[in-house]
Amino acid sequence: MFIRSGFPDLHVTYVPTEEQLIDELIQLVRKWDPDILVGFEIQKASWGFIIKRACHLNLNLIKLLSRLHEDNPVSENKQADADDLEAEAISDIKISGRIVINLWRVLRHELTLNVYTFENVVFHALHKRVPRYSFRCLSDWYDNKTDLHRWRVIEYYTIRSSDCIAIMKHLDLISTTSEFARVFGIEFYHVLSRGSQYRVESMMLRIAKPLNYIPVSPSPQQRAAQRAPECIPLTMEPVSRFYTHPVVVLDFQSLYPSIMIAYNYCFTSCLGRLDCLAKAGYGPFNFGCSSLNIPPSVLKSLEKDVNICPNGVVFANQSVRKGVLPLMVEEILNTRLMVKKSMKDCKDDKTLQKMLHARQLGLKLIANVTFGYTAASFSGRMPLVEVGDSIVRKARETLERAIALVEDTPRWQAKVVYGDTDSMFLQLEGRTKEEAFKIGQEIADAVTQANPKPIKLKFEKVYLPCVLQAKKRYVGFMYETVDQKEPVFHAKGIETVRRDNCSVVSKMLERSIKLLFSTRDISQVKSYVQKQCVKMMEGRFNIQDCVFAKEFRGMSGYRGVSVPSLEIARKRLLKDRCAEPLVSERVPYVIVYGTPGLPLIQLVREPHELLEDPTLRINTLYYITKQVLPPLDRLFALIGVDVKMWYYELPRFLRAPIIPDSTAVNKKETISQYFSSLYCPICDGTTNHGTCDKCSTDPQRATVILGTRIRIYESKLRSLSQICTNCMGTNDVDLPCRSIDCPVLFQVVKAKQESKLVPQLENLLEKY
Repeated sequence: MFIRSGFPDLHVTYVPTEEQLIDELIQLVRKWDPDILVGFEIQKASWGFIIKRACHLNLNLIKLLSRLHEDNPVSENKQADADDLEAEAISDIKISGRIVINLWRVLRHELTLNVYTFENVVFHALHKRVPRYSFRCLSDWYDNKTDLHRWRVIEYYTIRSSDCIAIMKHLDLISTTSEFARVFGIEFYHVLSRGSQYRVESMMLRIAKPLNYIPVSPSPQQRAAQRAPECIPLTMEPVSRFYTHPVVVLDFQSLYPSIMIAYNYCFTSCLGRLDCLAKAGYGPFNFGCSSLNIPPSVLKSLEKDVNICPNGVVFANQSVRKGVLPLMVEEILNTRLMVKKSMKDCKDDKTLQKMLHARQLGLKLIANVTFGYTAASFSGRMPLVEVGDSIVRKARETLERAIALVEDTPRWQAKVVYGDTDSMFLQLEGRTKEEAFKIGQEIADAVTQANPKPIKLKFEKVYLPCVLQAKKRYVGFMYETVDQKEPVFHAKGIETVRRDNCSVVSKMLERSIKLLFSTRDISQVKSYVQKQCVKMMEGRFNIQDCVFAKEFRGMSGYRGVSVPSLEIARKRLLKDRCAEPLVSERVPYVIVYGTPGLPLIQLVREPHELLEDPTLRINTLYYITKQVLPPLDRLFALIGVDVKMWYYELPRFLRAPIIPDSTAVNKKETISQYFSSLYCPICDGTTNHGTCDKCSTDPQRATVILGTRIRIYESKLRSLSQICTNCMGTNDVDLPCRSIDCPVLFQVVKAKQESKLVPQLENLLEKY
């Protein structure tokens, strides 16, 4: 069968029953004894589906695949229960002695995508398109008695299996994770499954143990009883406007780790708060989650060897005792510099480059999250609010002193227009780009010299021009070197880089900003926005750009609210109990037109519903007024422009969708079916007949236009079908692919609807 289907090289084992099939799988796993089992989605498909089938046959597949022959494996109760669907949707499969990787969940931290379907991941990681078929379609092909389509099922799953391995190789997941495990000193699987506190603690305890330190293990009650954090980072309210002069961005390099090193902030060097030390002779006092008792004689001996944080917490200097955290962070930063230097010396060895890059990335990550370990007062393993608050308060003071130094130096003539945690934005009015680079570097050097080592202010970039919209929301043309000719569009916090909007919003906003920055001409921006709004109202836009995608938090993750992802999950469950979206899965949806008065939540549809039902239309009024115009208005209001008035100036268009068979339907259910026959196919004018009176008087022109439209419709469908044929690997007139991540699918559906107009146009053509 497989030879006839085109797979002569596959080694196939035939068995008569499903029990024997699962037994063959067990023997195959035991034969090769893999350390890692991978599946793109292992909860409802792949290994999870096989485990459920085995459970249905009274087989504990998790135990049979395990390397440990134990009677009651830890994961048996939770994973083998086929009825506990929600528990399986949250947890991963655990098999003793083997690592099971749920690939799509790992890729959520590796790739920034709108939707994490297999097809979308393959396109962005491997840069190729793969088809997606429904389970019904695959079953029909496999059950075909003539073997005509069975090869397509085998090819479909063979490609998906091999592409999972190709994705992991392309992203170097195994090597990178192994290097992280080596750097952090933890197990391979814990790199994927555990959080940052576990990593910090692993490195910290390896340094603390030789120094005879024992970590505190506070209970949840002790964590809840400690004082609440009092300090917050400095986040200035920006001077919101459109800047046509250079704006220099300066950033402190690894500010929080540098603060720990420079001022010796650590668990082991902290003596407590001043008000508590004043009562040191009266017994123990509260110290984080526990207590501390320091004799007055010790305090007297340390009188000249302490430094006091601005929030009133006292720390011993390095001359008395060097803290564990400063020692750890200093070693991490120095090691990272050595690794980066080694990367420059071995540029020809790509394998070594990948390993060193993974190592320096792991060191960078661990240095950046060390502060969070001390400040995690809610779920932390060993939080100490005195240390966490001191780091934040000292960093705030460092940034405030840098701002004061800049504004108190007349020769720079710089104005601080925004500051955020460890960075500041300086406006240099009337200066050129070259002067901005020179002054920015001079300021960075001056601030660095005013602070103890290793605190360093680094020159980051120059924006010219830019817009500061609000806190953590800005956009500009970025220059990173003085010799850079073409700027780079860089945005943070606005809709162009956010994933909670549809593509049409980010594309229009980005294009409008680029026009503003390049031309400084509002009239060109207005013309572009109005033209795009007209296209949307006329239906001349890509439906894929209107697809939203929001994370699903589980059926019990929403309290008294109804959101689109939850509404879609409820609809899916009515059709199939196993069709509920996975927790953290990004669920795609669109907004369509409905009867007046319907709440917005009832206008939510899945993209495939829109493709299958020609009577549904994208709610362009909602997309324009509620999605496209608000972000444009927020940005352009800073220069005194009312974007909404641009839309109100436009004429309103009424364009019904193409429903070619509506005339054959006796019962017309939607208003679109009544309007679909009111347009002249030649001039798009309104008419109650086949063509309007004006076109009927010019048969020569009508013949040319009708013939041209017929050729365009047929040629368009033929070209798109050829693209789908090349992707699927076979010529299938039904085009069964249903990958909503592919833009060709939406064009094919539209072309099919247009091609159904061809018989009507041919009938009109015969009249002339």
